[in-house]
Parts: sequence; structure tokens; C-alpha cells
Amino acid sequence: MRLSALLAVPLVAGLSLNPTPEDAGIAWQPTLQAAFDAAQESETVVFLAVNMDGERANDEAANRLYRDKEILALAAETVNVVASRFEHGGSACKRFGTITCADHQDVDKKARAQVLKPGMDGEVIAPQHVWLAADGTVLLSVPYQVSKQELTWCFITALNQVADPESQRKMPSSARAPRRLVMDGVTDGGADGIRPLSDEEVEKTVERLRSGVETQERVRLIYSLIATDHPDAVEAVAKELSGANIRGGGGRRGGMENFMAQLNERKRGLLGRIGTFSPPAYWEAVVTQIEDEDDALRLAAAVALEQLAAKDSLKTVKARLKKEESLIVKAALLRTQGTAGAGESSAKSNLLSTAKKKKGDEILRLNALYALGAHAEDKGVRKHLDAVVAEGSAKERQALVLGLAFARSEAVAEALFPLLGDQGEALDPATRAALEAAQAVLEGGNLSGLAALVEEVLGDTVRRERFFGSAQG
Repeated sequence: MRLSALLAVPLVAGLSLNPTPEDAGIAWQPTLQAAFDAAQESETVVFLAVNMDGERANDEAANRLYRDKEILALAAETVNVVASRFEHGGSACKRFGTITCADHQDVDKKARAQVLKPGMDGEVIAPQHVWLAADGTVLLSVPYQVSKQELTWCFITALNQVADPESQRKMPSSARAPRRLVMDGVTDGGADGIRPLSDEEVEKTVERLRSGVETQERVRLIYSLIATDHPDAVEAVAKELSGANIRGGGGRRGGMENFMAQLNERKRGLLGRIGTFSPPAYWEAVVTQIEDEDDALRLAAAVALEQLAAKDSLKTVKARLKKEESLIVKAALLRTQGTAGAGESSAKSNLLSTAKKKKGDEILRLNALYALGAHAEDKGVRKHLDAVVAEGSAKERQALVLGLAFARSEAVAEALFPLLGDQGEALDPATRAALEAAQAVLEGGNLSGLAALVEEVLGDTVRRERFFGSAQG
């Protein structure tokens, strides 16, 4: 098994392709072609940042991430280029510093034609971050909002793909693989018109919703909001989920029962879209449905929370888990403690306690084992994972293997996977299939390669499209 990031040693100290004062942020090349030329000469990676004005995640990236000390150190080892269609003024761009606005506007045009995948309206997802080889081949990309820990993981993974084995970097323990990570490609931009909106667009959309619109137009407007990290957008979506703005019910055709069935179907559809496209702030809208009496609606809310992975949702998730009666909803809430609770001791303890229970429903134990992948470097968790590898059932081993791959817990996988592989013919076919799929992900594959096995082993009835893509791929 090749897990080169685990065996890596630091790059040569002092290497800096783009020295720049820290307060100036990342040093950007003026053109896309200049970036490729410089990367080829230096045998390194091109980092393409797609950034637009007037939206919070974009502003966070431009004003903080691109000026962070640790990100600057990584960006000094790549050749960097930024795409934006906006005008910021000044002889040097006031937003990006080291180039002119005409430069990043030209990069935007070239990147749309050569690298990105605009939607039907011509728009591209922003923020979006892409790492490319010097010949223009996409190594990996992340659409929408990204954290410092995720950006770090992407920089190091991309650099290690082009570095020789003796000059690769070791992945810091704080780094995390993005859940939206796309290996070897970029996301289709603006799918269904879902992209982050500017503050002005949010204001107009919310005003339109308040004015009262018919159902079909209302759904379109709500869906257009859900990728935008803005309090007004979150509030509008929360009101829509509460049903406060939806008229209907009664009458001779269908009555209240039919109306409620249709309303719940619409809510489940909206929750599915939120789980797939929304930033973490939308957990506040989603939790309005976690107490609903309808099992299917609670499941949709739990799955959305699992995909949003918002740490702030953990208190609510923990409280609901104590009184939840549906096993499949419990399973999704447990998995939220893996995605949202990475690094949180209370989430780790609850998962470990559930995974150790020999009595009770197997589905909960399997989902807890899977979610422990995010906590695998903890000593107590590692001890239990060792025991599962040695003595666990086939299903437990499969859940463990898939969970480590999902969380990209490479260091633990490097130690445990060979122990399973050494069993040769004694290893059952299902566990062997899980091991092969997990190895493919840890060696640079997309999470979609785990989808069918995760659904089968963990008893999923709702696909996690944010992680695995749609059922059609």
C-alpha cells in the first residue's frame, strides 16, 4: 500500500518560490500561463484560488486565509494565481495586493475556459481552490468554503504528488481532508443554480420571498440561497423549514393529511439540498426539524447535520440522541459526532462507549465504529480499533476500515490495514473489498469509491451526496 504522506520528510528548509511580506498575503502570478511556466521551471504545483466579492466565505479567504502565516509558508512552495471578475482599484489590486485587477480578471476568463466548469448561467463556484500540475492537469480541488486545516491538507497533498519521495512533507496532525474534496478534477459549477450569492443578491432574494410568491418560484428562490453564509439567508431558510411561510391545507382535495405529507416531502428535499450544498452555519436552520414527529423528516435533518459538520451543533445532537427512538436516526446522529466532533472529547467518548457495547443493536455499534475514524489517533480509540482488527466481526472490521478511509486517517490505516491484509485467504471477501476500496481512497481516490460499501455495511437509507456524490455518480 502506498501512503506516501505518512512516510514523508519535510521539504528542504528555506525553499521559497514566492517570498512576500506576510501582511501582503500570497504572492500571485499575473497570468495563468505565467503560473504554469513558473511551475514547470520550478517543478512544483500551481495553486488557483477563485474568489469573488461580497460573500462571506470569499471575504474570509481573501482577508484571512491568504494572509495566515502557515498558509503563506505553504504558498511559498507553490506558484499561485487568483481569479476574480471584480474591480478593486489601485495601481496594485487592493484586495490581492501583488497584481492588478486587470490581471486577476484575465485569469478569471482563462480559468473558466481552461480549468473550471461554469454553470449554465456562466457562473463558477466561488470560493473554489484548485491545485494543478505544471502541464495543467488538475490534481485536486475543493469547492465552496474551506478551513485553514483543510487548505493545509490540500497544499501538502498536492505538493507531495509532484515531489520525489525524499523531499515530501509530513502531514501535520491538525490538518483535515475536506469533505468536499475532489481528486483529479473540479466540481460542475453552479449546479441547479446553487452558488454563493453576494450580499446584494441575498437582500433581493429575501425581499422577493417576503413579498409572497407561488410555490415553484418560492422553491427556486430558497434553493438559490442555501450555499450562502449570510444570517439573512439562514433565517429565510429556517422560516421555510418551519412552514411559517407556506400556505395550504384543508379543502375537499386531500385535506390536512395530504397537505402535511406534501409539506414534509418539500422539507426533506430542502434538507437534502442543505446537507449537500450549504456551509456549516445552516445547522441552525436544520435543527428546527430534529424534534419533528415524522421519522423520515428527523432522519433527513440528522443526515444534513452529519454533512454540515458544524461543531456548534454538537450540544443539540447529543441532547437529541439521548431521547431518539429510531435506530437509523440515532445512527446518523452518532456519525455527526465523527464529522462535527473531530477533536472533541465528549463526542469521542460517546462514540467509543457505543462502539464497545456488545449488547444492543449492531447498527449503532457499526456506525459508531465508522465515526471513530475521525478520532482514530486518540490512544483509547486506537486501543479499541486494535481489538476490532484482532477479534471483531467481519462487519465491525468493515466499518472500521471504511471509517478510517472516510476520515483519511492515514497514520492509523498504515498500521492497521497490513494486519488485515496479512490474513490472506482467511480474510472474508466483503472485508477484502472494503480494504481495497479504502486503500484506493487513501492513495488519492475520491470518497465516491466508498459509497456502495458504506451504504451496505452501515444500513444507510439516505445517500450522503456531499461526501459521495449522487447515486448516479
